[in-house]
Amino acid sequence: MRNFLVICSCILLLACSAAEQDGGQVGSETIEVSGTVLTSNMVLHPFSDPAKQDTFRIKLVGDSIHMAMATFEIVGHDGRVLYSESFSANYLLNYDTPLNPTPTQRDEFILNRIDTFFDEANFKVPAITADMTFDSNYGNEAIWEEIEADETAIGFYYLIGKEDGRWIAYSKPQQKVVLYFNCC
Repeated sequence: MRNFLVICSCILLLACSAAEQDGGQVGSETIEVSGTVLTSNMVLHPFSDPAKQDTFRIKLVGDSIHMAMATFEIVGHDGRVLYSESFSANYLLNYDTPLNPTPTQRDEFILNRIDTFFDEANFKVPAITADMTFDSNYGNEAIWEEIEADETAIGFYYLIGKEDGRWIAYSKPQQKVVLYFNCC
């Protein structure tokens, strides 16, 4: 099972590298993970169009919480999959995890992250405000400027692992979800 997690980690790193090389494009295909759905969360929230509700959902699939795979998807108001990403449930652990957690504490922390994944505080309108500045270490300038120019763009933030904080938004000109800031 450890080899499986190593392989999943490598795939995630390759996907992130590919997204970065592609100017910040992030996944948009449905990822099917088989097994038992252990928990899930779903919200309706404007994203691709400020006047329409898209579906944000995350689910854990597997035999146990800490060995599960998490799948995060955004489905547009028109039924089109706008974004899809899958990662180990352990990537939901971060610096807020108790020091040397028991298996129960670890599982409870992961379940809480699923429950709070779509908190309203993770959405930002406009996605980039006037007081924010671009940093080339954490994003693609062309994508940043495109999202910054769209005052109706809605940003969504989520954290993978301890330091992989991602801000994504829907690019209307490109008709896809883009990563406009990725940092700690």
